[in-house]
Order: sequence, then C-alpha cells, then structure tokens
Amino acid sequence: MTKLIKKSCLLLTVLPLALFATEVSTPTKTKDLAIFYNVPTNIENKYNKLVDEKLKDIGFNCLDPRKRINDKYKQTWGSSELDILSFMPIMKASTILPLLNIDPRIAGFAPFNLLIHKKLDEDITHVGHLAPEVMLDILGIEDNEVRRKFSNDFKVLDSTIEKELGVHGETVPYKKLSENTMINFEYEFKTPKDMEDFIDEFQMNFEMTFTDKGYMIAGYRNHMKATDDAKEILSSYDGFWTYSLCHMEFSYKIFDTKGARPEMGLFAPCSMYMYIKKGSNKIVGGMPRLKNWSDLLEVKDEKRLKLIEKYDIEIPAILKEYGMKLMPNTNPLLSKTSKLGK
Repeated sequence: MTKLIKKSCLLLTVLPLALFATEVSTPTKTKDLAIFYNVPTNIENKYNKLVDEKLKDIGFNCLDPRKRINDKYKQTWGSSELDILSFMPIMKASTILPLLNIDPRIAGFAPFNLLIHKKLDEDITHVGHLAPEVMLDILGIEDNEVRRKFSNDFKVLDSTIEKELGVHGETVPYKKLSENTMINFEYEFKTPKDMEDFIDEFQMNFEMTFTDKGYMIAGYRNHMKATDDAKEILSSYDGFWTYSLCHMEFSYKIFDTKGARPEMGLFAPCSMYMYIKKGSNKIVGGMPRLKNWSDLLEVKDEKRLKLIEKYDIEIPAILKEYGMKLMPNTNPLLSKTSKLGK
C-alpha cells in the first residue's frame, strides 16, 4: 500500500474527520504535520513506561512530565471531556546541543511534546508528535546539517514507539504554514560583574512577570547542564535555557470543553528559548506562535480562534513590557534577514 493510500485510509477510518476538522486534499498540496499511533484501548500505563524507560535507552529524556492534565481541569473547572491528556516534553541532548551552535532556533522545539490523549466518548488512545520537518519549517531553519541531524533521530524514535505500542504510525497532513510563524526578541542589559548571578536574577524576575499574568512555567531546561560536557559543547554561550510555557485556562478551553481539540496538544507546552552569547550583553530568544496550532490543524471554531489570537497578542505585549525588542525571524548567528515579527 502506498504512503498516499495510507494517509487517505487514516483520515477516513482510523482517525475520524471530526478529530482534525479538516478534509483530505490533493497530494501535491499536503505535507506531513504529525505521526499518530492509534491504539484501540487505554494504554496509559504502557505509554508512561515508554517515556519513563524505553525512550531513555535511545537517548531521549523527559525532565518535566505533565501527566493527566485532564485531572487538573476537572479539579479546577468541575468537568472534563477527556479520559487522558498528558504532555511529555522530550529531547535528545546529544543531538540538540551541537546544533545550537549552528542555529540556536532549534531550541524552539527542544523539547517537543510526545502527546497522549483520549476522549471519554471514544475507545482509541492517540499517541503522537509533530513531524520533524514541520518543526524545522516553523522555526525557519534551512541549514541542511541541522535539518538532517534533527530529522534522523525520529527514525529510531518512531520505530521504538511502534514496537512498544504494537501499532503502525500513521501520518496526518497539513496544507500550508502560517505566514508569520515565530516570535523572536532581544533584551539588552548592562554587562554584569557576575554573569551567573545576573542570569539567576533575570530568570526569577522574568518568570514572575509571566506567572503574575496567569501563565505557568511548566518546565525548564538549562542546556548548559544537559550533559557532562554541555558547557564544553556550548562554550560560545554564557547561558542557554528553554522554558515550557503554559496557561491553564487557555489550555482547558483549547484542549477540553465542548468540541474538545486535544490533538492541538501536539504544540504544547510552548518552548520559549533564551541564550546569551559569550561576551555579549544581549539575551536573544524566541518561540513559535500559537497561530501555528489553528492554521496547521485548520481550526474553524470561532471561540478557539479568538482565544489563540488573544494570547498571540498578549505574549509579545508582555515581552515588550518587560523590555524586549521584537526581532526578525532569522538565524542570529548569520547575517540573513527576513520580515519583522509583529
């Protein structure tokens, strides 16, 4: 059976059309958005074992698992449409760290989410992740070495998931990217006497700024401590870290409630990266826009679209209020330019 036929069968049988609220389009207009493993039973325990044990064997790890977010929804808002929703932000440090020296924007999906979701009214459990190519396209990364090495890791990742869950993965297509996929920013500071103290203080104040606005730091990765040799690999940086940014009310209304769209959790929680080049007095950062979620999954629900638009406006506003300057989505290590973030 050809890959094209598999995709068509997927949309007509294994995954109901309502799940992704999109139509099958002509092959020439689609690319792979994600790969899902759809199991006709509840496999939560098997999934947790996969993440906690099996992925470590192939070099991936999950530092900040967010298991059973649906329980928090029900506890806070009194109801949930979901039987299970868990986010497992994973990455393979041995691959990612050297790539940060070529294009630091790769941190915008380092980590990325290995999603599991199941609605109360369905029998199928869905486990999936975004396709590496669409992550790279959202980030705007064109470097062939970064694209090749980042994508290669998904071969063993997917073969491991397929083996452990006992089902074949099926791809889900998308038609086109958003026109403006990223929020990129810079923050200029006075050169401190002690850079580590400065970074600690900056992080504390920055995190408080977002938590005061109702956001949650759902995860944190200090890439400088990711491996025993991380500082040596990232010797051209004074600091490099990634936040997993979340807003619980936003996520409840997007992934849960009537007409729930838990598959949008492919993009969550949002990875916001920041770094300081050695000898520099600027913090450089970025994160994918939420509009990627609605555009790539062709969301039609007006309430969810307005909510996504609201937070795509609010996040840059918070950054600017803190003193950040919005920048073009380019590889800051090169001299390329592109249109400015709005």
